[in-house]
Amino acid sequence: MSAPLPPPPGIYTPIPTFFKNDLVTIDFISQVKHANFLKESGITGLVVMGSTGENSHLTRQERFSIISKLHGELPDFTLIGGIAQNSVEDALDEIESVKQAGAKYAVVLPSNYFGASIKQDGIFDWYTEVANKSSLPILIYVYPGVSNNIFIDPKTIKKLSYNPNIVGTKISHGDVSHHTLIGMDEDIANNNFSCFTGLGQILLPALVVGFKGTIDALSGATPKIYIEILNLYNKGELKEAAQLQLIATRGEELVVKFGVIGIKKAILTATGIGETHLGRAPLNQDISEADWNQYSAHLSELISIEMTL
Repeated sequence: MSAPLPPPPGIYTPIPTFFKNDLVTIDFISQVKHANFLKESGITGLVVMGSTGENSHLTRQERFSIISKLHGELPDFTLIGGIAQNSVEDALDEIESVKQAGAKYAVVLPSNYFGASIKQDGIFDWYTEVANKSSLPILIYVYPGVSNNIFIDPKTIKKLSYNPNIVGTKISHGDVSHHTLIGMDEDIANNNFSCFTGLGQILLPALVVGFKGTIDALSGATPKIYIEILNLYNKGELKEAAQLQLIATRGEELVVKFGVIGIKKAILTATGIGETHLGRAPLNQDISEADWNQYSAHLSELISIEMTL
């Protein structure tokens, strides 16, 4: 069998889980409506049940049901399932579950319970065990903010890139030196391995150093601006791409400040999709109007540009 291909270059959206006003019942109507909106806008694919999707707040059956519903409604849309498990066997079971639901890839957080005690060689061993038995090709998910401050060294990613079932990485921290060391490494690129930044606010810099796109949550509210940045870069129109990048980066500050709840509120503001912008406890507390107003002007600017694209 030939080695699996990585996800195509492009803009991917890690989608939130929409709830009805009781914050318990999944709002499947909004899930499908939002996914259709993103597909029609030109988004390449979705990450479902990632950090933005509140993976840890849902049961395995709920996670399965959302991916399955979206796959049933949009069978030709690339779905990447989020995996956040500490044991190898639980990670493998979850990968099989998202595969059965319709995902084509799995983006996998490292085992992180023991935090600073975990060595890079241990991270390499854990991912190798998972990849060798995984029923889906996997992407390494580097997100210290939700994984007990685990950073995966570029040298470790390079070693893992030689595994034929590890086809890429999503890097969700702002260290552009790490992006550069990984994205510009010719050996990594030659290993059928694609790199995506998890931060749309550095999309253009990441593209310049060899990344293939972004998996960015604010693209769930204003997808076309990120698609346009990528298109302008591909055409060599870097000045125009940089101007849009500045606008996007300003808007991304609300994600840095408010996280998942800010993302959901931005989607509701920009698209009208979602019965509520709140999440399950403990993400069930609203953003104060005063705090939101500090960032809302930049979101309004994003939305205004989006409407012209």
